[in-house]
Amino acid sequence: MIAKIPSANNGLSQRSGSCAGLVGYLEKEVQGEWFSLDREDVLAAEVTLTIDRNKRNLNRDADKYYQVILAPSQAELRHIGSDPAKLREYTRAAMEQYAANFGKGIEGKDLVYFAKVEHERTSGPTDRAVQVGEVKRGQAKQGEQTHIHVLVSRTENLARYNERKLAGELERKNPYHLSPLTNHKNTERGVVTGGFERKQYSERVEQAFDKTFAYERSLTETFRYAHTMQHGTAEECAILQTQALREHHHRQAVLQATAQQVSAEQSQQQSASAQEQQSSQAPAQEQQLATPQLEREPPRVNRQERSRGIGR
Repeated sequence: MIAKIPSANNGLSQRSGSCAGLVGYLEKEVQGEWFSLDREDVLAAEVTLTIDRNKRNLNRDADKYYQVILAPSQAELRHIGSDPAKLREYTRAAMEQYAANFGKGIEGKDLVYFAKVEHERTSGPTDRAVQVGEVKRGQAKQGEQTHIHVLVSRTENLARYNERKLAGELERKNPYHLSPLTNHKNTERGVVTGGFERKQYSERVEQAFDKTFAYERSLTETFRYAHTMQHGTAEECAILQTQALREHHHRQAVLQATAQQVSAEQSQQQSASAQEQQSSQAPAQEQQLATPQLEREPPRVNRQERSRGIGR
């Protein structure tokens, strides 16, 4: 599972203005079919209008929204059968973790976000295959490429904030501005409290998938393993590789034991079935043996014997 939050850039990734350009780009596969926390089949125009309006006390050049990309692995997609309903369920679970990761006590309903599932991906300039000349930029990638784009407002849900403010549930004067690209991490003092630990978020969305769909993730599939192999020391990499090898041997042993148990159970079932068949055939054979043969017809008496009186 890859959870990616693209950094600022020009063009469609420029987040200080309207999200209309990015929303329009994400309409390239299919029109509409956006979904949120509690709605489905939302139109693109409503997505743009809702996110653009949900802002307060932000400078002109400040980020107004962010994009979260959730990319399940092919093994994860096979586990859920690429079921669109399960992908939506997972996205909502991932956005609950997004809210919790700020450390401000907020939930998914305190966010304004819309998401869309896509099934195709093309090779980009940062892909190694493109850099070494194996494939061309923009070429469709092979295999299952289903992923989810989420557009989330930087400002917390203003409608819910105002309701809670009127009800006396909140004492703070202003709504939260939530940036997943902040460098603050779990700070408790100063102007900015909370923060957003991006590595922790990647692990949280991974765990959310495993919990939601009962997925047994191997060590080599984890974000921790991939991150350590790329950024860890030689000693840290060696430790994880040893753990992964042990886990692999253990899984193989469990699979072998399971296969042997299944084979033994099948043999027992076949033996029991054969015995049952023999038992059902035995009474029929006994009945056949016990049935008396029909008596023979008495010999016919010819006319000569009858005239002699024989056979009377």
